[in-house]
Amino acid sequence: MFLQGLLFAGLFSVVSSVDAFAANCGSRGGLAYLGNTLGATRSVWLSGTSAGSFGLEAAQGNQTVDTWSKSKRGLHLSLSPVVSSGNGGTHKLYDLSGGKPCLLDTQNQIRGLIPDITWPQGLPDNDLPRVFPDFALPDGRPDTDPIRVFPDFDRPEGRPDTGPIRVLPDFDRPDGRPDTEPVRVFPDFDRPDGRPDNDLPRVFPGFDPPAPSGPGAIRAGRVAGARTPQTCIDPRSVGANQRRDLPICPEIVPQEAARQGAGQSGVPLTPGRDLAAPALWNFWSDIRFADISDERYDRDSDTLARSLDMGLDRRITDDLVLGMSFSLEDSSTDAHSGSLDIDTEGFSFGPYAAYRLSKHWAIDASVTYGRYNNEVDLSVLGGDYDSERFSGQLSLHGQYKYGAYFIRPKASVNFAHVKSDGYGLHGSIFNFPVSVSLPGESYNYGVMEMSTEVSRFFRLPDGHPFLVFAELGAQYEFERPNDGKILAGDLSEVTPSPWAFSLRSGFRMLLNDNLQIEATGGYLSLGQEDLDVWEGKLHLSWSF
Repeated sequence: MFLQGLLFAGLFSVVSSVDAFAANCGSRGGLAYLGNTLGATRSVWLSGTSAGSFGLEAAQGNQTVDTWSKSKRGLHLSLSPVVSSGNGGTHKLYDLSGGKPCLLDTQNQIRGLIPDITWPQGLPDNDLPRVFPDFALPDGRPDTDPIRVFPDFDRPEGRPDTGPIRVLPDFDRPDGRPDTEPVRVFPDFDRPDGRPDNDLPRVFPGFDPPAPSGPGAIRAGRVAGARTPQTCIDPRSVGANQRRDLPICPEIVPQEAARQGAGQSGVPLTPGRDLAAPALWNFWSDIRFADISDERYDRDSDTLARSLDMGLDRRITDDLVLGMSFSLEDSSTDAHSGSLDIDTEGFSFGPYAAYRLSKHWAIDASVTYGRYNNEVDLSVLGGDYDSERFSGQLSLHGQYKYGAYFIRPKASVNFAHVKSDGYGLHGSIFNFPVSVSLPGESYNYGVMEMSTEVSRFFRLPDGHPFLVFAELGAQYEFERPNDGKILAGDLSEVTPSPWAFSLRSGFRMLLNDNLQIEATGGYLSLGQEDLDVWEGKLHLSWSF
């Protein structure tokens, strides 16, 4: 959605001196000075009008330089032989639909670029899709890592007891046999008689069946009641109050350590490290799209944006993760009833880090560099230009458990600096070759985002964990180009509210011990009338 952030950047020159909608006129319209042709033989003007008949007049000599009619709202290009080297060359736009001309707008030939930032509010920086898990999950939700589904056993000194987690092969088990198997986070253990052990205690909240207590309960890998003396226990088949009586059987230690480690790591550090057992490496990938319809102020803009985001991070310590992210992005926009088309494609990359401050809170940060190519078609003129984006993001996210529910609050600040190269628009108007040169432009954009996710665990029939969540968020744009002013359909300046609210929901689950999947859908423009921003995301992560 980088395109939306640069939709009209460096394209229009407009400084409204009168209201573009004259109350006594039958039609609406506004005028903008676009620039001069090469050699400065003609001045180029852009009109944004509703349906009707219109005329453009040069004040010098009161000469009419163009007339036209439109059946629907849109943009129109005009050429004028009047060119001013200063701030003169006044031109006037008239509504000719009535019995006599009605003045709609007046402009001088002044270069006053307005980067019309139409960030669809609700997206984190309302421009680029999240290259990093935001450290919001790439869908924008708080990255609140491995959820505590197992009991909390902190060491005496207060540090989380993450246990001897098996992250590399060839660690020997206590009985001397090589431990070459991957750690099973949710293992399937068979009973000694060959029957599947389907009586595993439910470790997720709200679904804990009574612990086995009859003669069928397993003890030390043997059926209870056998003549062999009982010297250890299998923690998967007894109640929590019984675990203190005997030690855990040696052959169970590696798996039990992994289970306790998964529950003791606290608030997650990255999205991919949410459900799986703690691992040294994590690779994640997101496929995302956004559909944006902006009918505010007669803008008639529709955007479809897509991105493929990938990242790889490594656990440095139990509380620190460092990684690198890369993204491919593509978007297309149709605006002003088809009079303006912009296609953008590019890439971005950068490092990210996350650090656990306590059991319930973690902080994360990312820095991103992106480069994009933008192709512009404005009526009969066309051109392309390159853009660069430098951005940074800092967030604080947490996790708390209340009964069967998990609450994940988050607050983040995003700031971006965008630079666009100068470029030219080329084409023909009335068979007259036209080439308009537009200068480069740069601007800053900042947004503060706050959100809270509420989730609950369930189990599928095969025993896999299944988490359903909903998230409510709010965004405030504290830094906007041109003080937040954007161009309406008639090229007048309007200032939308800097506030917007979002609602997301979805599910995440483990497909196996180390492969996590997440699907999310959301509406990101609550509070912005006539602006509809829909987002969808599919997230995959692999821990190893």
